[in-house]
Amino acid sequence: MIRKMILVVFAFGAMFSCSDDDDTVQTLVPNSGAITGGPFTFCVDGVADNVSGVMTDPNAVGTNRTFVVTDDLGNILGLPPTLQALEGVNFDEAGAGVCLIWYLRFEDDLIGAEMGLNANDLEGSFSLSNSITVTRNQPDAGLLSGGPFTFDVDGTVDNVNGITTDSNATGSNSTFVITDDQGMILGLPPTLMALEGVDFDAAGVGTCLIWYLRFEDDLGGAMMGQNANDLTGCFSLSNSITVTRN
Repeated sequence: MIRKMILVVFAFGAMFSCSDDDDTVQTLVPNSGAITGGPFTFCVDGVADNVSGVMTDPNAVGTNRTFVVTDDLGNILGLPPTLQALEGVNFDEAGAGVCLIWYLRFEDDLIGAEMGLNANDLEGSFSLSNSITVTRNQPDAGLLSGGPFTFDVDGTVDNVNGITTDSNATGSNSTFVITDDQGMILGLPPTLMALEGVDFDAAGVGTCLIWYLRFEDDLGGAMMGQNANDLTGCFSLSNSITVTRN
């Protein structure tokens, strides 16, 4: 009889122990993992610029998910919910600057995931991945001032002076470009000092045009003998200054 009671008590204890285990709430800890793809570099030129090839971590966990697009300070510019939505974002419309793409996995208590707020201030149970950089270049050569110049071809050195570039000009690289009146490139003096050292008398009779060029590393066609109208890449060419050689 005593043995039976012991077995009954043991059975009840085991039952309650199992019941306690079944009622244990497992807390899900979000983990966004690492995203891959990019970095991306675009030219702001009025043509749509979209990212592609971005991939999320297959082991990422979290009840909810979204991509987050911020500026380089973390200010939230957009929250495309899917990869398809992210690939539909036109970064050309954002103008010049740097964007960061993040992947966010989170639970229902997330606070702060709103456009205009900062991703550094997110609260709740969440995980933010590494970022992918989107650089948006927009060279602007601005206004070139000085001249026009008129010289006599008489064997005496003729140099230009007093030319100034726009203080607000932008672009990773710069050079002056000298063309004929059809745009054929005759010279590429890299600095103002080099430009002022050009002897236009040696070019003979005709008309030259002086331009200022700001550009990124993908510039193509900036070579003597090529035409400035055929330049390719991300660049901006200023107005021209005329040099007439009589």
